[in-house]
Order: sequence, then structure tokens, then C-alpha cells
Amino acid sequence: MKNKVLLSCLLMAGMMFTSSCEDQLKIDPTASLAPELVGPSDASKLLTGIYDALQEGGTNYIYLSYVTEDLSADNLVYRATFFQHGEVDNNAILTDNVLVSRYFSGPYVAIQRANDLIEILNTNASIAESVKKPMLGQAHFLRAYAYYKLVTLFGGVPIVDNRDVVKVKRNTEEEVYNKIIEDLKLSIDNAPSFTNNFFASAEAAKGLLARVYLIRKNFPLAKQYANEVITSNKFTVATDYNSIWAPPYKSSEHIFTLNFTTTEGSNSLSYFLQHASMPGGGRAELPVDQSLIDAYEPGDKRKEASVVQVATAPAGWYSYKHRDPNGTGGHPLYVLRISEMYLIAAEAQYLISNSATDAEALASINYIRTRRGLGELATLDLQKVIHERRVELAFEGTRWTDMKRTPSPTNPQKSLATVFLESKGRTANDALYPIPQSAINTNELLLPNNPGYN
Repeated sequence: MKNKVLLSCLLMAGMMFTSSCEDQLKIDPTASLAPELVGPSDASKLLTGIYDALQEGGTNYIYLSYVTEDLSADNLVYRATFFQHGEVDNNAILTDNVLVSRYFSGPYVAIQRANDLIEILNTNASIAESVKKPMLGQAHFLRAYAYYKLVTLFGGVPIVDNRDVVKVKRNTEEEVYNKIIEDLKLSIDNAPSFTNNFFASAEAAKGLLARVYLIRKNFPLAKQYANEVITSNKFTVATDYNSIWAPPYKSSEHIFTLNFTTTEGSNSLSYFLQHASMPGGGRAELPVDQSLIDAYEPGDKRKEASVVQVATAPAGWYSYKHRDPNGTGGHPLYVLRISEMYLIAAEAQYLISNSATDAEALASINYIRTRRGLGELATLDLQKVIHERRVELAFEGTRWTDMKRTPSPTNPQKSLATVFLESKGRTANDALYPIPQSAINTNELLLPNNPGYN
């Protein structure tokens, strides 16, 4: 999907921002194209550059950020040689962890490019409204998603929405979520209706907004937007769960994915997740945690499509979702699916009604369960919904956030994440990743760091 023929000024801006972003958060407007000089075809290339940034982030290994929540949580474990993965798995991340530094800086490349395009589109009267509007919708969605990736890992981060050359303070977590919500609403107003999961759409904006409202505990709006995606009739829950992850990666389940071609060679997520004996090969860096294997109920079709047991060394269970039979890195990164919308609707309705037998909530979750080969639930509680999210959305980058926002059944005063951390000798402070030291070194306004990292 990526267009390698980007404007030279965009490449310059991206490179300058990428190198500086690992040191400090600032944008150099002199490396950007003057808005009045940009025509429709140039704007289209700039939009492609935002998608490109979310794929690569201007740096290596950013694709690993799409499963880092699974590694922080209880879906993946560390086995091999990238000790930085070991820190994430142990929930003991050092401020000089180079992978985490890239997870922090990478989204800002997309944000900077989105800022440039949004300013251009809003100030250039020569671009027709019919061209401008769908581009604005996509740019606002992509910027919102970049901030979403940051806030769920790091908490409060700087909001950068202009091209001024300044050091930037951190905003609060609430302010970042408010910015995400603002961008997603603008995306809904402007983005095109869904035609292809390779591109941002109004339905994708509603889907991410439903997830954000669920995290923020605005259950009526979470339910509303999830149901709007469901009733759009643009998507269907697959009866064959395996087909969702198989080439050509065009399931009716996908609302939005970040896509790679077989010639790009920049997505090596399958290489880190797969065993060498699996089609396409792999380095078996991140096998599956046994607790996830135990979470699958007998008869659950998702297990066979999600994980594979390997007997040859290093023996164990390995992820099968990010499969790449050709070993070329051509599989997508999965962002939003219709099944999650049913689970959001179920959870939100249950929390609104606080009834274990709420018919509407049960209908939503059972709609998913019966298509996965399981029987219907007769009663519902929050842990059952979170369990269903775990097995449905494994390796799709939602598990750690789910654990942080969900009370523990053994100690409702603490989250699932806090209880998990304390069982490993960690503290609640380790639920957030640290702001990287490389950024703090040249932008002291990023201090104080998250609690426990100062």
C-alpha cells in the first residue's frame, strides 16, 4: 500500500523529525512545504506518508509496538536475545530501552505528518472540498490513532498540533484522550464511508471512538458508537475465524488494518512471533504464555487459528495470527475488527444495567461465542467479557489496557494489571512505560517521568 514516491520535502521533514524526536519533541517548519504550493496530487502523497509513518515510524522495529501490550500482559513471553523484550515481559523497563524509545518517537512521526497535511488542507483554498474532506477525515483518524498508541503505553504525553519549534511539555492523560476524541469526531464528519480496510473510514473512527469511550468509562457513548459500526452493515462476523488471518487478508471482519506488501520487507512481526518450523519461518523470540492457552474453552475455533504448538526446540506454543507463509513481511497489522464492536456493546450494556441477565448484553456476547463454536452464556459478569476479549483479540494490542482498566475479581480495589504486577514483585507504577531518557536528555520539560522512573 505504501507509496515510496513521497515528496522530497516530506522525506526531509520525516527524517529531521525522526532524528530529533528521539531527542526532543519539536517540529521544524522550515522542512515543510508551504501550504499554498501543495496541489491535490501532492496532498495525496502527504496522506500516504502518514500511513507510512504508522507502519514504520521512521525507525526500525516499531511494528513490535503492535504486540507490546500482549508482552506486558499475559499473552506473550520473552525467550530469545532481544533483552529489551525481556524488560517489557518482566514489567521492569529501563528508561534507556531502545525499543520503548522507538514506541514513543514513532507515533510522533505520524502526528507531525498529519499536522502538516491538516494545516495545508485547512489553509489551501485551491484544493476542492470534495478532495479535501476525505483527506482531512483520514488525517484526523491517523493522528488520533497515533496518540492512542502513545497514551495507552505512556499515559500523559505532549500534544503537538502545530509546527512551532519549541520544547513541549507533557499533557495530562485526560487531555490526550480529549484530543483523541476531538480528532475522531472530526474524522467521522469528514472521512469517507468504508470501502476498504486498507484505509481509514468514518466507521473506523467510530470503532476507535467506541474503544476510547469504553476505556474512559463513558459506557453509553461506547455502546452507541459500537452499535453504529455494527448497524452500518459494512462488516460481518466471520464464521471461519481462521479466514480472518489468512492471505489475502481481506476478511469481512476488518474495519481497519495497516498493510504491507510482499516487496516492502519492513514488517518482521511474524519473524519475531513465529517458530522456525512454521511456514515463512521465524526466530521464536516471543512464544505464547501458557495462561492464554489455558484460557481457550474446549471447542473454541479461535485456538487453532490463533496459536500453534511446536514440538521441536524451542518447543512451545506460538502465535499464528500474524502469519506470513512466504516470509516476506507482507501481513497486516490489525487495528479494528467488527467482533470487538460486539464485545464493546456487550460490556457497555452490562455496565449500564448492572444485570447479570441483561438480554441485550448477553445477545451481543453470545453472537460472537456461537460463531466461534461455543455455547451461549446464561449470565454475564465483567470478568466473562474480559475473558472473551482476551481470546478473541489475542495479539491485537488490547490486552494490557484491558487489564489496567478492569478490577481484579480477587481484589476489586486493584486492577487486573496491578494484581498481575504485584505477583511478579512489581508495583502499580510499572503499568505505564517510562518516558525514554533519550527524549528527556534534550527536552527537560518531559519531566517528571512517570512514577517510579524518576
